[in-house]
Amino acid sequence: MYTIIVHLKPQAITALAGNDDVKRQLVNSGIIPIIVSVLARHCNNPTSAALTLKCIAALALREPEHSRQFIETGAAEAITESLKIHQTQPQVQKNGCWAIRNIVARCRDLNTKFHELGIESILSRSYELFEKDFGFDIKSALRDLECDIKLDEQWTGKGIHLED
Repeated sequence: MYTIIVHLKPQAITALAGNDDVKRQLVNSGIIPIIVSVLARHCNNPTSAALTLKCIAALALREPEHSRQFIETGAAEAITESLKIHQTQPQVQKNGCWAIRNIVARCRDLNTKFHELGIESILSRSYELFEKDFGFDIKSALRDLECDIKLDEQWTGKGIHLED
């Protein structure tokens, strides 16, 4: 299985990870250290970084154990470094937010590692640049990191009383 995984592109892994059973099999085969290594090694390339971050987001989605494995293999450092390097690249920023959110959403104790790396200021800068494009995704990552943010109220009632 290892030789097959090495030759898969991040887009293929992301697509395969859409099925939860396949996602678990990929992780059980040892893909997480490979993915983190790919991100760390190629984080200077915005296309590679964006695709690999999207892959991390897919593999971590709704899987707390996968999130823990990502943190243990250095994903927080690689994600943070990619976001620092590509501050003006929207796909890197958006996919990085998704990756962070999916890692910490069900494992709030993993927030500490991201906070130690200064992720809040990085995401705040990203919000300043991309608020109109995908500000909701950035705020979602900040919310799940338990940062102080102001959430926009999507809908408010008018206080109209409905008649019985």
